[in-house]
Amino acid sequence: MSNAVKNIAKFIRRNPEDKASSDLRDLCNALEASASFDLGCLYNLDRKPFELAIDLLEEWRFDRHVFERRLQKYLDEPADPSEDD
Repeated sequence: MSNAVKNIAKFIRRNPEDKASSDLRDLCNALEASASFDLGCLYNLDRKPFELAIDLLEEWRFDRHVFERRLQKYLDEPADPSEDD
């Protein structure tokens, strides 16, 4: 998720007073905290910040999918008796 986050950080630094910066920051915080977020506010964004938000969501979804697959892989493996210590 690092590319999308970096691009959003650049946008926020360049546009600190912009409402879109606040919305993008809220989206990042919500994803990080697994909190709720009003997706409706994304429809009010201009093209560039909207694309940044979509990129972030795509990377977040991919990262979550990879994490869940890795976790499931380890859960499916037989337990190692030496790990009980």
